[in-house]
Amino acid sequence: MTPVRNREGTGIGRSSCGGVAVPTTVAEQVRRAQRCFSADPALLTAEGWISFGQLADLADAAAHLMADEGARFGDRIVLYFENGAELRVLEHAVLGNGLVRVALSPRLHPREVAEIVLDSNASLVCCSPGVAPAVREALAEAGASARVLPFSNAGSGENSLAVLASRPRSTALEWPSVSPADIAMLIYSSGTTGTPKAAVVTHGAWVAQTSLAMRQLPEIGRGDVVLAVAPMTHFGGSIGLDCAMSGAATVPVAAFEPHSVLSAIDEYGVTVLPLAPIMLTRLVEALDAGARRPPPIRAIPYGGSPVPPGTLAAAVGYFPGALVQYYGLAEALAPIACLTAGDHDALLGSGSHGHPLRHRLESAGRVVDGVQVRLVGRQILVRGETVMVGYWNRDTLNAEVLNADGWLSTGDIARIDDDGYLYLIDRAQDVIISGGFNIYPAEVERVIAAVPGLREAVVFGIPHERWGEGVCAAVVMEVVADPRFAGDGELLRTVVDFCRTRLASYKKPLVVLAVDEIPRNAAGKIDRRKLRSTLFPMFNASVRT
Repeated sequence: MTPVRNREGTGIGRSSCGGVAVPTTVAEQVRRAQRCFSADPALLTAEGWISFGQLADLADAAAHLMADEGARFGDRIVLYFENGAELRVLEHAVLGNGLVRVALSPRLHPREVAEIVLDSNASLVCCSPGVAPAVREALAEAGASARVLPFSNAGSGENSLAVLASRPRSTALEWPSVSPADIAMLIYSSGTTGTPKAAVVTHGAWVAQTSLAMRQLPEIGRGDVVLAVAPMTHFGGSIGLDCAMSGAATVPVAAFEPHSVLSAIDEYGVTVLPLAPIMLTRLVEALDAGARRPPPIRAIPYGGSPVPPGTLAAAVGYFPGALVQYYGLAEALAPIACLTAGDHDALLGSGSHGHPLRHRLESAGRVVDGVQVRLVGRQILVRGETVMVGYWNRDTLNAEVLNADGWLSTGDIARIDDDGYLYLIDRAQDVIISGGFNIYPAEVERVIAAVPGLREAVVFGIPHERWGEGVCAAVVMEVVADPRFAGDGELLRTVVDFCRTRLASYKKPLVVLAVDEIPRNAAGKIDRRKLRSTLFPMFNASVRT
């Protein structure tokens, strides 16, 4: 079974698909795709291609298993996986049956997972067999009662896809019908408080997101193939899931490596390639170094952090007509704004390197139809169907970021030019974006504060040539050993080792600096900008990891 090119306008919102109504919930999206494309390839597993019909059977078996383990309509279900076929099966099981998807980065530490399980009051944690023991241990330490369900793509072990396919099932689940106002997903970030918080996304909001996101791409449908190499739990997975709802097949890839990606494009006839910006950069580097150029790609959606204009220029040369940049948030789903394929090609195509409007490539694009944006004191406010209904169990915070008229304060500082292009200037909440992942300083500071021998710690972002930004930690020791800078190298290394056992690897400091004191402004708040500008000359006196 291989994808066959046959695009007949079957995209979500563009066709009733043979009499099947246009979906109003993600559950209806899932069921629609399973019925309309039942015989078409849906997903590449360890055992080969499965159809949408087979995917439906596996998802139904997984949903029954979750119910047998105590899950009920509306329960939060944590999905903690590397990219793989089992993750897509479980997404269909959860979203198609009125459960709530809580998809977490596989790079999170099990202790971080346990913290989110407690916050969301999740009933189940689905994960790979290899990490299940560590997750169970972390849940026990945290006092969380959630059950752990291992799932695997390959083999015949516990809850593998092969076992699911033969699992006997009782009658259909007697659960309520899903409505647009029901919660579909909790999307977690940590915020300035350093504790996890989740944007609550309804079924109606995600359906609206699907429509807006797909409008920015060429028509995607049956016969298209998505290479899921960007994390399926993040932006790349969102776009991939949107495409799958229109009949596109999915090829999951667990780890990004440029030459392997180029080979996979050839092998599977990939037409859609969602990427994190760092992945796009590395792919261009490989092509510049002489890697064999792949066949044409129809769409390369990307977003999350800036891409240097030079990299974009090279990427357009390799993938003309394909690049599409999205700007969005967990709280206001992408796209809020979009830099289209036409924007990329017009400004970076052959002979346009001196284009007077090339600076637009530094923008997030123009605000898309269906979303309202306004600037108040240069801060972006957003309103529309794709905006969250609030943070999970955070009433005080909700009152700060959402007003009675539905406007969300994003915390991003920006300007809009006369042609409507949105330029992000700064992030009011000091979030660090490293390789497309958000890192919140307070979250890292909270861990470092527990290191014996430290009085204070402040975290901020520093430029990094490959990842965009990296984490720098400035620490004040209890005993100052040097008048120029505090200098116990062993203790500084301890900070990094301490973080490795408690945080995802990408969150640990790349640089640790010992300082005499932390600068503060007139209001007594930490002045991160002053600290960063003061410390840059001191990098030679730091510990690098």
